[in-house]
Amino acid sequence: MPVSERERTAIANIAGWRNTAPAQFAEELASLSLETHRIADPYSYLITAKGELFSPTARCLIKDTIDDKTSLLGRLEYQAVLVTEQWVANNNEGVSIWVSPPKKGIYPTSKIIVQEIVHEGGVKKLFNRAIVLDFNEEQCMRFAWNLTSFSHNKPIFRDLDEIRAIPLVLNTQNKSWIDILEKLIDVPKVWAMIRNGEDKQYKKETLRQAVIVQKQFFTDSRLSYSDEAKIAVMQMLGSKSGSCPPRSGTQGRTAFQAIAGSAVTVGSGGGLVESDQYGSLEFECPKCKKTNTRPKGQLIPNCQHCGQDVRC
Repeated sequence: MPVSERERTAIANIAGWRNTAPAQFAEELASLSLETHRIADPYSYLITAKGELFSPTARCLIKDTIDDKTSLLGRLEYQAVLVTEQWVANNNEGVSIWVSPPKKGIYPTSKIIVQEIVHEGGVKKLFNRAIVLDFNEEQCMRFAWNLTSFSHNKPIFRDLDEIRAIPLVLNTQNKSWIDILEKLIDVPKVWAMIRNGEDKQYKKETLRQAVIVQKQFFTDSRLSYSDEAKIAVMQMLGSKSGSCPPRSGTQGRTAFQAIAGSAVTVGSGGGLVESDQYGSLEFECPKCKKTNTRPKGQLIPNCQHCGQDVRC
């Protein structure tokens, strides 16, 4: 019997999740669930005083989770992260769109991240929504060209690589960014869910389900090899493909994967681990990938397992 897309996606990702910190596991499974159902994935990052993006779940700067900064793709996407951080450092509001075209062997389909500077409880954050487009290369190029007419920076894109490196800062002219994108992308269900907040509710529910899967099958890595673990993950996935390679892939983690995968979810917590003003009390060491647990209200300078400096 041929393997379904859902089963293929589950098998590929489970291998990389076996030693992942519980909070990060739940975030990644919940995001993959929304993505394979083609529902916008909402999440946010903190912004440091220097304008750097910080993940409370991973307990580190997003830049520190990027493996590939030297290949052509790695350099282009890392440039986009630096451009984004410069933008958030110099502005207190605004919306930016980062377009990721398909890339053979890495990104099977196109995707955008809508990045909005917001303030919650006096804290400056970058609120994101990752949206899979399913555009081919030609369609993605046409979309990016059309989107430049609604941007402040108005770059002239000559190829797909330039699109990867230059996020577009929208000139909304007091309109909602959704009003702009729905003129260019025909996915009425996605826009309706965002307008009524349904995507946020879906994210909270999928996170709750991911917590259950983690506690049942991933507290002991031996359980993750069972058919029951695979079935539990498959039940959360949709019929569509994911947009990024799994953690277990041989390709180093790119900047776009880091931005789309190290998030703190809307409504995160969900009973998985406690959190405080600094974020989750559990976090994964960026070097040894093992889980650290810190006291509430306190930070720790070094990984409890390998001694790596984990201060940000």
